[in-house]
Amino acid sequence: MPSRENGGLFAMDKLERRSGMVWVPVMVDLDGKQAVVIGGGKVAARRFRLLQEAGACVTVVSPHLNDELQDLAQQRAFIWKQKTFEPEDIRQADVVIAATNDPETNSRIVAHAPAKALVNDAGHAGNGNLAFPAFFQKGRLSISVSTAGASPKLASKIANELSEHYDTNYAQYVDFLYECRQLLKQPQFSASEKSEWLEKLLGEAYRQPEKQQEILSFFHSRIQGNTR
Repeated sequence: MPSRENGGLFAMDKLERRSGMVWVPVMVDLDGKQAVVIGGGKVAARRFRLLQEAGACVTVVSPHLNDELQDLAQQRAFIWKQKTFEPEDIRQADVVIAATNDPETNSRIVAHAPAKALVNDAGHAGNGNLAFPAFFQKGRLSISVSTAGASPKLASKIANELSEHYDTNYAQYVDFLYECRQLLKQPQFSASEKSEWLEKLLGEAYRQPEKQQEILSFFHSRIQGNTR
């Protein structure tokens, strides 16, 4: 279900309209984007870690930083503007995170954000156009969970439970499916064959490493045999 928390990609029957807005779950590439986090507490630190992992260039605007952000600032992990927020701070931003402990300041940040920017009000995600779900990643596999703002703690609990089920073996399995898909794009396989194989490979048997090697060898031999 799309929600204020969602930032991942889900299969769904329909989009649900809430408060006049339709929240569409998406995956966003933030590598090299200019991100500004306003705030210096726990929430700001959490948002910074996520943006850093995504490869964004982060600036933090806050008169004070908590211990974690203070250590990171000393390591030059981000640009620190030791000041209170001013509209000029976000004029060139691609991503804006309002993470102060003052709702009025957060609303002011959202109001001054560039029209092109992705904007998250950490205290009230409905004020912006960007929200963060509870999620986990195992290699190429990424799963996110939302409760439509009802209980972020429940979303985290569900994500943790799913993480135990979709363990590291699934990461290897997804890599296998990716390799198969690339091989099946070769002209030696017709469109119908590709579709049939992609469906067949979802079977339980193909989660076994031995079976995976067998199929990969078959695909490679098929390609080599038809290109000679």
